[in-house]
Order: sequence, then structure tokens, then C-alpha cells
Amino acid sequence: MTVAQLPSPATQAVRDVLREGAVQIVFQPIVQLEDGVVNGYEALARFTGEHFTNPADAFHAAYTAGLGVDLEILAIERALLRISDLPTGVWLSLNASVEALLEPRTITMLLAHAHHSLTVELTEHTQVTDYTALREVMDLLRAAGIKIAVDDAGSGFANLSQILQIQPDIIKLDISLTRDIDQDPVRIALARALFSFSESVGAVLVAEGIETYAEHAQLMALGVRHGQGYYIAKPGPLPSRHIEPLL
Repeated sequence: MTVAQLPSPATQAVRDVLREGAVQIVFQPIVQLEDGVVNGYEALARFTGEHFTNPADAFHAAYTAGLGVDLEILAIERALLRISDLPTGVWLSLNASVEALLEPRTITMLLAHAHHSLTVELTEHTQVTDYTALREVMDLLRAAGIKIAVDDAGSGFANLSQILQIQPDIIKLDISLTRDIDQDPVRIALARALFSFSESVGAVLVAEGIETYAEHAQLMALGVRHGQGYYIAKPGPLPSRHIEPLL
């Protein structure tokens, strides 16, 4: 291999992660805002500083190198190893891109664990080109009892179009709307509209990125019943069934 053919440091780091299985999983609770009862945990991938300090950098490097689906599958595998440790009735939320969901290996792995309470969060931010294929996968997962969530609701037109096409069971309110929602009437109005929409279609609305008491209080005033964020609990090991918000 010539110098010009050598992989970039980022690509080599991705290959090292895949070879070593070097993905750690942390869990962030999704709670009922009124009383802090945990309804679910979102599984989030983390990497050692030797490889990547930022998970977003890791997945970007992986997709640039054509290894993105492989890294997603490894992260999902690691998260599923802990599924039996969740309390009864609490769901495990797994992040997956459209590319990963259309991969047969991912579908097989998810269906093998469908007897547990699973939710798949669709994280794709680019335009979906084949909704027919995606809906076929969604129907297969739903038939097995797996719920579908759409991430980052309100972050753009493509995201709202995705909600209309997929008709998710869970809609996650984007952090850009949650942040400073107590101070911004425009954010309040859009969050209220998304809450009304979710209620009318029978979906659960989850507010992401709650970082202050004021944001927590404003979301509750709007009727939002579920949320997650640093104000409630940072990602970490699996904690108890009940989370007291930070003061």
C-alpha cells in the first residue's frame, strides 16, 4: 500500500473500533415529567478518547469511510446486551439511520429481541429516497411489537415530512425547540402545535434536551408529559426506576 492509499487517521480509528468492538453504551432516562417515573432509556454510544472524543465524529468518520452501518450495528449489539437489566415495562430506545434499518442484519437482530420492549429512533437527517422500502421495514418491526420514533421533530421541513410518511408511535421534540422554550413565544407556539398533532394521531411526544427547571416547567404547562435531558439525568449506567430532577 502506498502512502496515498493509506487510510486517514479517522478511518483507521473506525476500523480499530470495529475490530476491537470498542463501543461503550450509556443510558439516558426518558421520564414522566410530572413525577420522574422512568418509562424508557435511550442507548447512546460512547468511545474512548484514544479513538474519538465525540460520538458524532465517530459516526461521521464511519459513514465517510463506508463503515457507518457496521458501526451502528455494533452499537445496537452492545446496547441489546443490557436489555435484560431493564425494569419490567421500561422500553429500550435504539438509534438507527435509514441506511442501517434497511440492512438485513439490523432487521434480524431487532426481531430477535422483539419480545422485549424496544423502540427504534430514526435518526436519518438526509432526504429519504425510498419510503416504500422504509415503510415495509417499519411494518415488519411494528408487527413484532417494536415501536418507531422520529427524532428531532421541528428541526426542519424534511423532518416533518418524515413524520407524515412514517406515522411514528413516538415523536421526539428537537433540542432546538426545548432550549429556552420558557423565554420564547415562537418556540412555545411550535411545541404546542406539535403536542396537539401528537395527541390527535395517538403518538407520544417526548421533549429532548431539558436542561433547566424553567424549561421543564414550561413543557409541563404545555401538556408535554415525557422528556429527557441533563436537568433530569445525564447519560450513564442504568439507574433506578425513579429519577428526581436536579434542582
